Amino acid sequence: METINKQVSQNRRRTWFVMAAFVVVVAIIGFLIGCIFASREETFDMQVALYTMAGFLTAAAIYAVITYMGVTNILMRGSGATKLQESDDPQLFNIISDLAMAANVPMPDVYMINEEAPNAFATGRDPKHAAVAVTVGLRKMMNREELEGVIAHEISHIKNYDIRVSSITVALTSFIAGAGTFLIIAGIGLMRNASWMSFADDRDSDSKGSWAFVMGMVAFGAIIWLGGWLVRIIGVPVAQVLQFAVSRERESLADVSGVNLTRDPQGLIDALTVLKNDSQPMKHANASSAALYINEPKNKSGKTPFVLKMFDTHPPLDERIDRLKKLMGDYSGSDDQNNDLNQ
Repeated sequence: METINKQVSQNRRRTWFVMAAFVVVVAIIGFLIGCIFASREETFDMQVALYTMAGFLTAAAIYAVITYMGVTNILMRGSGATKLQESDDPQLFNIISDLAMAANVPMPDVYMINEEAPNAFATGRDPKHAAVAVTVGLRKMMNREELEGVIAHEISHIKNYDIRVSSITVALTSFIAGAGTFLIIAGIGLMRNASWMSFADDRDSDSKGSWAFVMGMVAFGAIIWLGGWLVRIIGVPVAQVLQFAVSRERESLADVSGVNLTRDPQGLIDALTVLKNDSQPMKHANASSAALYINEPKNKSGKTPFVLKMFDTHPPLDERIDRLKKLMGDYSGSDDQNNDLNQ
């Protein structure tokens, strides 16, 4: 198992590195926004920039916590998923229950997505508040061994706390996008207020001295507006790259960890082969939730959306299959050793 443990450790180190980079990006954006406010004074006040950065980081942390507390409802509602009871699909519940027990995690909630394309994802705050969703198409196409491979992959996301990392990265990405939008709206608001003030000043001959203030307000509003667009154009893509990088490493880790649960690499290999040969589109998958699925969802034309393909949210299926085939020797070797001991 040395190869498997090495892969797990390597992916975890890379993920923490990407998460640290995410915090740095948020801090830099907060600092640059602070610089806008600090530049209003006659002399640049570094403390204003640093305080703004600290406030931005605090706001991002609060927003991330609020978002990830309700992430299951948000994603399931966006995916058009329906919560199942055990009587709705006893076999699916039996597979999930057995694998959850093997992984030593609580039984997650189970959802069914009304999509013909075969796919699945896991989400939640932590193992105690987790959920697994599978599509109707996946349930129809997969036999028991293949389904176990997919579910083990998703249970591994829960066991490894990937669901928490994914929720935080999604929240931080949306926070950065929201911050950019807020600055754009705030800048427009300042410029509009300045225009109203200038209109009022035109009717008052004694208010010529306020024109400097009005023009300063317009200039400040324009700077904030421009800063908002810079955050949207530069900050959001950078945040998405980091989000997708986390997804890429976590998918590789979940493949390996899932095989550790089933002790059957062939089941997941066959499941990934089924996914590779399917090109059915998904109606509800968007850029935020797409990174969570076991396989990159296809758009209406049956192709991977450009933004996901460009950022490579998942390792290629061929690469994932080849890695699992290389691991098969580890399990066959351990099984032979166990048979020798039993004899």
